[in-house]
Amino acid sequence: MSGRARLLLVGLVAAAAALVVLAWPARSEAHLFHKVYEPPETQLTRDARVLQLLLDDPSERFELARKVYAGEERVRLKPGGFRRWLTRPIEPGMVFKADYQLHRWSGSLKTEAARIDRERGTSLAERIDAGLALRDREGITAALREMFVVLLDELLESLWRGLDVPASSTTLYAYALRYYSVNLEGHLNIHHPTVASTARAALDAIGRTLGDPETGAPAAPEAFDRQRRRFMRVLREAVLPVSATPVSR
Repeated sequence: MSGRARLLLVGLVAAAAALVVLAWPARSEAHLFHKVYEPPETQLTRDARVLQLLLDDPSERFELARKVYAGEERVRLKPGGFRRWLTRPIEPGMVFKADYQLHRWSGSLKTEAARIDRERGTSLAERIDAGLALRDREGITAALREMFVVLLDELLESLWRGLDVPASSTTLYAYALRYYSVNLEGHLNIHHPTVASTARAALDAIGRTLGDPETGAPAAPEAFDRQRRRFMRVLREAVLPVSATPVSR
């Protein structure tokens, strides 16, 4: 290999390495690069994602969807097969709780819907049960979207309470990204693109108000609260029924 060719090869390798560094941000900076960052999963979001796939499946797996919703079975995709299902007996999964920790969790989407109904006077569980019985995909998914608006409201409230602890707030923000992406973002992008743009801008702005655990930079509480209210307002207006009780505080 000539000297010129060798120098050219070295230059290409160096350029490729630089691109790799740019494409894979450190975890503490990941919220600034949503296109490459995969937010963390919990059993709650995993069940919601699988339930949505089951509802969309043309072979109409409503009975299996009912079992996933009720927490009677855990279902995961097999590697290499988009609609090949692996059914497992019920086992505790990991789920985020409001004290900023992950816990073993043997609950279900159904128990979460029932809890929200008790606390907020909604009828999510009844509507989802009716939708499963009638094989009403849209009725089920509409109720699930409303459920995740409430879960996001609760999660951001927890983030607000722990805003002075940068490590906790960074973790909570990552879960907020997952809650939004699993059951709301795709629907808004398709059916309410203007709302989707506003919601994403507000969610990104929330990320910029958090403290930095590495540099010690403090959080910006007023900006956080302003963007949180903006985010929840546009979600509520796009997703919740007109008669629903507002969820932002």
